[in-house]
Amino acid sequence: MLWPFLSVARRDADGQLPSLLFIILASTMKTTTVEPPQWDLPASTDTGSIGIPHLKRFWHKILSAANETGQFNQENDTDTALLDILQLGLLPTYQFLYEQRPSFAVFEQWVASHHPGGIPADLIQQCHRLLHNDTFANKAAEENVLSESDLAFWEEQGYVIVRNAISPADCAESRQAIWQYLQMEEHAPASWYSSTTNLEGIMVPLYHHAVLNRNRHSFRVRRAFEQLWNQTGLIVSTDKCGFNPPETETIKYKGIGLHWDMSLVTPIPFGTQGILYLTDTATNQGALTVVPGFHKLIESWLASLPNDINPRDTDFSSFHPQPIAANAGDLIIWNQLLPHSSSPNKATLPRLVQYINWYSPLQKNQEVWK
Repeated sequence: MLWPFLSVARRDADGQLPSLLFIILASTMKTTTVEPPQWDLPASTDTGSIGIPHLKRFWHKILSAANETGQFNQENDTDTALLDILQLGLLPTYQFLYEQRPSFAVFEQWVASHHPGGIPADLIQQCHRLLHNDTFANKAAEENVLSESDLAFWEEQGYVIVRNAISPADCAESRQAIWQYLQMEEHAPASWYSSTTNLEGIMVPLYHHAVLNRNRHSFRVRRAFEQLWNQTGLIVSTDKCGFNPPETETIKYKGIGLHWDMSLVTPIPFGTQGILYLTDTATNQGALTVVPGFHKLIESWLASLPNDINPRDTDFSSFHPQPIAANAGDLIIWNQLLPHSSSPNKATLPRLVQYINWYSPLQKNQEVWK
């Protein structure tokens, strides 16, 4: 049962699905030599030694392969929200569990290690509220960052640009964090193509850094998502970064084409995705590309397709996909119904980005992947 991994894959929103490779690897990782635990599945109310509900149940489902039966598909959204509240990152968590197959005590230590000062009480409270289907919405009125014209554009086109979503200083610090992680030099183009294990296609598996967390929690970032969801009480994903260097004669674009990151089983629930540009990005610089307006016709389009046609194999060139230029510090949010991808970088400078998405933890996604 691949759905938990597909839930991870749908976060890789800009044209690269390295976690799908992990699906294949996971089947060979120690699972053939280590007997899974045979005890009963813990209740979600079991809080373990660090006070986190549902964590032990989630750990047991993975190690016992209970999740592979399809019996617990209805818990996938809860699993994802729990890991996001704890700021763990989905793929690193699944990778740790499948590679290490830790005891629950070791898994709790690993979770706690992401919060050196201790897991904040408000995060623990959010985990408890999640299990009680509490919206934990903020009732305080806050200034809007999207104008009426921005919202009208969103309704029509299915995407919106949030200008100056983070400060220039945080933008520069974010770029530096990515350059350091990649062990590359911003002003040494030869280094952009050096061999590194810290780059997965165009994805940079850098999840945890102080400035990246500041970006996720920027007021303008959070508030824009709240306006689009028309609610507060959202939680933010702990996603990776991206690095898309210029193509050369011998090194070509490593992303994929236009795609979706959610199940195409209808009705498709509302959802958002977001990308924060950390460099000024022209339309020919590997820019995010979307099919504007497709959110308004996707369900009727899907219903019109012959049964033997896979919608994911569609050539969208006739739908006029549009690359979106924006400045460093600008956030682009799009409706998840839009086909999207990054694009080949035909410019002279790399594109650096961070993926950010705030979403409702109570939103239920389709349990079956199509």
